Amino acid sequence: MRVWSRRAVAVLLLSLLAGAAFGGGDLVAQRLLNPWLKAPPNILSQPLVKSQGISLATVPTVVAKASPAVVLVTSYVPSSSSSFNPFNPLQAPTTTTTTQVFLGSGSIISASGYILTNQHVVNGANRITVTVAGYAKPFTARLVGQDYSLDLAVIKISAPKPLPVIPFAPSTAIQVGQWVVAIGNPYGLSHTVTMGVISATGRPISIPVSNGPTRVYSDLLQTDAAINPGNSGGPLLNLFGQMVGVNTAVASQAQGIGFAIPVSTVRSAVGQLISQGYVTHAYLGVEITDLTPQIARKLGVKVTHGAVVLAVSQSGPAQQAGIRIGDVITSLGGHAVTGVTSLETAIADFKPGNKVSVVVARGPLTRTFTVTLAQLPPNL
Repeated sequence: MRVWSRRAVAVLLLSLLAGAAFGGGDLVAQRLLNPWLKAPPNILSQPLVKSQGISLATVPTVVAKASPAVVLVTSYVPSSSSSFNPFNPLQAPTTTTTTQVFLGSGSIISASGYILTNQHVVNGANRITVTVAGYAKPFTARLVGQDYSLDLAVIKISAPKPLPVIPFAPSTAIQVGQWVVAIGNPYGLSHTVTMGVISATGRPISIPVSNGPTRVYSDLLQTDAAINPGNSGGPLLNLFGQMVGVNTAVASQAQGIGFAIPVSTVRSAVGQLISQGYVTHAYLGVEITDLTPQIARKLGVKVTHGAVVLAVSQSGPAQQAGIRIGDVITSLGGHAVTGVTSLETAIADFKPGNKVSVVVARGPLTRTFTVTLAQLPPNL
């Protein structure tokens, strides 16, 4: 299945996009979010909008309520190309710099101007503008924080008056089969509305990226609400008008298969994006691949599923604990590991500094190691 991210370019150039969730953020940052509520002691540990007193609404009501808080995000990304004169080899190559224009969507999450979008919408931009309904001119935005692996970013604009806000849904309120509404700017068509259902939860996908590492998503919502280029970063809403996900990707060779980052991932990351500009990730320090029958025979292991260690980071947590190349990880922190995706999902449940038990198959034997997870280095 070929998966494309929902980022539109002025020339309809699409950038491909993956993720794991980690949480945090200080109270100051948390109080900036969703001012529909009086901030409780820890706003991100609770549903940002409670369902009590909120009744299901018709789709037109949801759209009328949420649309003013859905914005058009325009990113200006510099790119350079070199030309060489073959008839004059002594002449230095000439470098030409151009600007590519990318269009995406975003959701206002704070009346003071904080906006949530996909990281791939603003990736590499040296200028970002935001078009808000009711304002004739776009606002210049600054990048507050971004996380490549989660594909989430927060940008900030300054408006003359408080802005409308889209609240987050409770993380536990998402069910397969429930109705959802997507709002965004596909192909630059402002505030386009599509509707569908949650087709599945917990979907893992991997998307190769031409100018960066593969994005690996371990926990996405699948929906049949139409998502097109330019929808990236826009909200997926329930019929309470609450955000259940951030529209992110679509299966380009299928119909009705779109993906959104779930609100549980968003809520665990957005506080850190605002307070420190990045998300803290736990780090095991291994390069892995899925175990296949051929690899299992070569290694002489008896297990049929797991993550094979291809490389171990020098002085990383795994190496310090005694894990080595050729080990097959079958469990981490009590989570069964059946391959690459499940190992990444397991690590996402922990924070740097946590001690976890890692079970590996080494030849015909099974060994257990205690690993102290580190913080993912910035260059990774």
